[in-house]
Amino acid sequence: MEWQKNDGGFWNTHKVVYSKETKDLLKNLMNESRVSNTYRQTINRKLSEGESLDRCVLKDDTPRKGRELKKTKPVRRSLCCGLRTKSMIDALKKNDDPPYRPSPVPPTAGAPEKERLAYLMAYGRLPDKKHNTLNESENNRVGYLRRKLDGERKTGEEESDEQGDRFDELIKEVKERRSFLENMEAMGKEKSCKQIIETEISQLVREMEEIDKKRSAELEKIIGSHNNTQGTAVSSTKQPGS
Repeated sequence: MEWQKNDGGFWNTHKVVYSKETKDLLKNLMNESRVSNTYRQTINRKLSEGESLDRCVLKDDTPRKGRELKKTKPVRRSLCCGLRTKSMIDALKKNDDPPYRPSPVPPTAGAPEKERLAYLMAYGRLPDKKHNTLNESENNRVGYLRRKLDGERKTGEEESDEQGDRFDELIKEVKERRSFLENMEAMGKEKSCKQIIETEISQLVREMEEIDKKRSAELEKIIGSHNNTQGTAVSSTKQPGS
């Protein structure tokens, strides 16, 4: 027995002396793999005693906390698929909100209200009655131009009355535009609309000149026809005496 212990044998193996590099390598591996303390103690003990690292030692049997899987509760579905009774429907209707009903439209809403609000936002004050008359005159002008484009013409006294009314309308429109331009100059905002209003005034004056030319031509025709009738009357009175 002593000979076996001294010389070694099958059951008595000699101790291994691990180098420093091997110990450092195992230490780094344990740090990287985050080995538990009990497992580290067994490995360090084996290294200090010079014993071999068995496979059973390499296995870490310590319990670890894992993610607990939440148990999903099954969704219960109603198996009632029959028709609802009238009482159930009435009870559901009582719990429902009343239907939405929009408020009635005020009579002042529409194009005039939009123009009034636009004027209020632009100039900071409510429009006067002059601006309403300006809009009415513009509407009359649009109607006149529309009739003119459609080819509608009046003859005789109706045409002359229309020209007279149109001439008066043009005078009113020119006066209104000039007063509006004066108000804008008083507020210091004439730069934004001066050129537009001046071009409109020049167009209105040009239209007045055309109406004046038509009137003068009609007067010349009337005077010429009157002179011709007087000349024929004088000649007819001289013939029997001669």
